[in-house]
Amino acid sequence: MTRGSVAFVAANTFEFDSRHRRAAEALARDDWTVVVVAMPAPHLPAEEALPGGVVVRRPVVDRRILAALPRPTRGIAGRLLGLQPGAERLPARGAGALERVRAPFRRALEIFAYRRRIQPWAHAVRAAAPDARVFVAKALVALPVAADVARRRGGRYVYDIADLHVESGRLATLPGPIKAYLRGRERRWMRGAAALLAVTPAMADEVAARYGVGRPTVVMNARSRWRASEPVPRPMRLRTSMGARIPGARDVVIYQGAFRPDQGIDVLLAALARPPLAGRPVTAAFIGFGPLEERLRAESAAAPDRIVVGSAVPSEDLLTWTAGADVAFVGTPPVTRNQTLTTPNKLFEAAMAGVPVVVAAGTFTARLVAEHRLGVVVEPWTPAAVGAAIVGLLDAPPEERDERRRAIRATALETLNWDIERKRLIDVFRDLG
Repeated sequence: MTRGSVAFVAANTFEFDSRHRRAAEALARDDWTVVVVAMPAPHLPAEEALPGGVVVRRPVVDRRILAALPRPTRGIAGRLLGLQPGAERLPARGAGALERVRAPFRRALEIFAYRRRIQPWAHAVRAAAPDARVFVAKALVALPVAADVARRRGGRYVYDIADLHVESGRLATLPGPIKAYLRGRERRWMRGAAALLAVTPAMADEVAARYGVGRPTVVMNARSRWRASEPVPRPMRLRTSMGARIPGARDVVIYQGAFRPDQGIDVLLAALARPPLAGRPVTAAFIGFGPLEERLRAESAAAPDRIVVGSAVPSEDLLTWTAGADVAFVGTPPVTRNQTLTTPNKLFEAAMAGVPVVVAAGTFTARLVAEHRLGVVVEPWTPAAVGAAIVGLLDAPPEERDERRRAIRATALETLNWDIERKRLIDVFRDLG
C-alpha cells in the first residue's frame, strides 16, 4: 500500500538535477509512487527506471521560442530578432544599437512562449503521470504546469523554491514592469500551493516577507552521508580521470557545477594568472557545463597543466571526484539577490568530501561557511584576495591540512547532511498524503 502518487515536473532532462533527485528518491523510499516528468534529449531514453523505484518519463514538448507565433510569421520574426528557427533558448546578447532594440523583444517573446507552452506541457504531464495527485515544481516555468495539472486532477502541488527566480540570472536584468508582472504571477501560484519548501532559512524568510505567504519549510541541499566509516576519503578519481593533465605533485583547486558568469569563475581565472598564485604548482579543474565552457577550454588549451576542463559528472559519482581536490572554489559572489540567499550543491559536496572551500562574502553561503568553519570567506572579492585565500589553505603544514579536512567532514557527517534534511521533506509530504 503506497502513501500516494507524486509527480515531479522538471524543467530539465533530470540528468544533473540533484535536488529533485534526492527528493524523489526519498519519497520513493517512504512508500510513495514517484514519477519524474522531465525534458527529452537525443541521448536519453524516453522512459527509465532509477534505482530505488523512481520512474523518469521524458515526453516531447515543443520548446521552440518561435513556436509561440503563427507559422507564417515565424521566419520573419526570427530574422528580425536574430533567433534560429529551432532555438529553445535566447542567444547571448550582442553589442550595438540593433541588439539594444531587439533584445527586449526577444525576452518578451520568450515569456510569451512559456505561457503558450503551459497547456501542452501540462497535457504531457497528465499523460506521463496518470495516477499522480501531488505535483512538485522547482523551476518558475514549471510551477504553472504543476498548478494546472493539480487543479484538473483535484490534487495539490508543492513549490520547491531553490531560487528566487525573478532575481536570478537573466530575469534579474529584465525591466521593472516585466519583473513585477512575473512576481505577481508567482505570488498567486505560491498562495495556491499546498506546501512551500525553501533551500535555506534566508530564502524562507525572504519568500515569506516578499510574497506574503507562510514561511516555507527549509530543506537544504545537503548530501547523504558518504563513506561514513572513513575519516577523510581520498579517492584518486579526479587525477586519474584527467590523465596526465594533472601531474601528481600539483595541488588541485576544483570548481564543479554550472559554468556561468555569475559564479565568480572570471575572478578565479584572473587569480591563477597573477601573484600569489602565479608560478605555483596549482591546477584548476573545472567539472561541469554552461555558457563559459568554450572560454574555459580555450584557457586550458593555452595552459594545459594549469587549467583542465571535464564534462559534468553524475551526482552519484561526484564525491569521488571532489574528494581528490585540495581546495574547492565555490565562489558565488552576491551578484544578484538570489545569490545572497541560496547555497549551491557544490558547497555541501565539498563539505561531505572534507575539502575546504573558498567563497565570496555577503551571502548565506558565506555565513554557513564561517559558522561551521568549512573554509575561507573572501572579502574583498578580487583576484588577489582569492589567490591569497587559496595559497593560505595550501601553505598550511600537512598535519594542519589533514586536521582541517577531518573537521570539515565531521561537520558534514554530523550536521550538514541529507539524512537530517530528508526528515523535514518527508514530514511535509506525509501531511499532504
